[in-house]
Amino acid sequence: MDSLDKEVDHGQQDKRTFNALESRDRILLIEDFEDTVRIIKRLLERNGYQVETAFTINEAKRLLETTILDAIILDINLPDGSGLDFLKDLRKIYPDTPVIMLTAYTELENAVRSLQEGVDDFIPKPFDNSYLIHSIAKAVEKRRLKERLRSSEKFRVLAEMAAGVAHDFNNLLHTMSTHIYLLMKKVHVDADSKGHIEALKTAIDDAAEIVKRLNTLGNPSHNDLQIIDLAALIKDTLLMTRPKWHHGPRRYGKEIELITRLDNDIYVKVNASEIREVFTNLIFNAVEAMPSGGQLILETVCRGGKVVCSIQDTGVGIAPELINRIFDPFFTTKGSGSGLGLSISYAIIEKHGGEMTVKSYPGKGTIFFISLPLVEELSN
Repeated sequence: MDSLDKEVDHGQQDKRTFNALESRDRILLIEDFEDTVRIIKRLLERNGYQVETAFTINEAKRLLETTILDAIILDINLPDGSGLDFLKDLRKIYPDTPVIMLTAYTELENAVRSLQEGVDDFIPKPFDNSYLIHSIAKAVEKRRLKERLRSSEKFRVLAEMAAGVAHDFNNLLHTMSTHIYLLMKKVHVDADSKGHIEALKTAIDDAAEIVKRLNTLGNPSHNDLQIIDLAALIKDTLLMTRPKWHHGPRRYGKEIELITRLDNDIYVKVNASEIREVFTNLIFNAVEAMPSGGQLILETVCRGGKVVCSIQDTGVGIAPELINRIFDPFFTTKGSGSGLGLSISYAIIEKHGGEMTVKSYPGKGTIFFISLPLVEELSN
């Protein structure tokens, strides 16, 4: 544990605002007037947004190929084309990304058309600062709600499927266990054979535990919940996974630097083994996303009755067209694997009354955010 603590302490000295900056909602502003761009960019950044800018449609298209966005602000008239025509292309490729249209008062007919094309809002120039901020916040929250509803439906189906599979396997395991019991009663076996049968019984018992977990995938089991210090759990998980993020890369001449910013005395009521499984999945994924080495960064922040933990890598990132599918059951970008790791992790966090989200920056890395309710009386 001492060597891990040293690594953790060393990481504490590194850039402490990195995750906070990277976790901000990202807005793309497509506008050709420099003064307007400067004013809107400054306004949005003061309100906590990260802003990318494009002065033309072609420049915006290039950004969209490598950038995952939370909202787009689009001017109707641009040097290389109509914002309304570009809106049609956006809606085909990014149907869930909110788009807010900027218009002049003389272009109200275009504003009406933009609403018909599915724009989330339109704002006439000169614009009201407070309304612009309100419109963006509303659009981003609407998108998050859609994602939560879509994910909840996916995992309702996954839980139903898992329960059905668990029922069938439970019957098979019960039959196998019964036949082993009868064999042990009726057939004399030597010590060596008895050892094999005992190993088989142990394997069946372990399988039964897995089936039990599948059967309760969508239902919280309050009997298994305990109050734990989240930082201690994360450190235990890092120690358990050390061969993956430390020894393994070094064997091939690579290095993954561990950086942690973990506050102590943050308590959550969870099934500890399940939460360790979630962190293990995310740490393994982070390491696999950094084949040439990089940084693995874990941080905890308390926000409004919840603790938010971020797990960040500086790896290859996730392509914009795949980001909305990574929590889908059986979806994987790896050459091998079941595609269930992130699905099950999402379901575990949701079962605990939390939320799991992701942001990715292709070529720069990925951040997973896990929020869990605090146990207030111990956290204060």
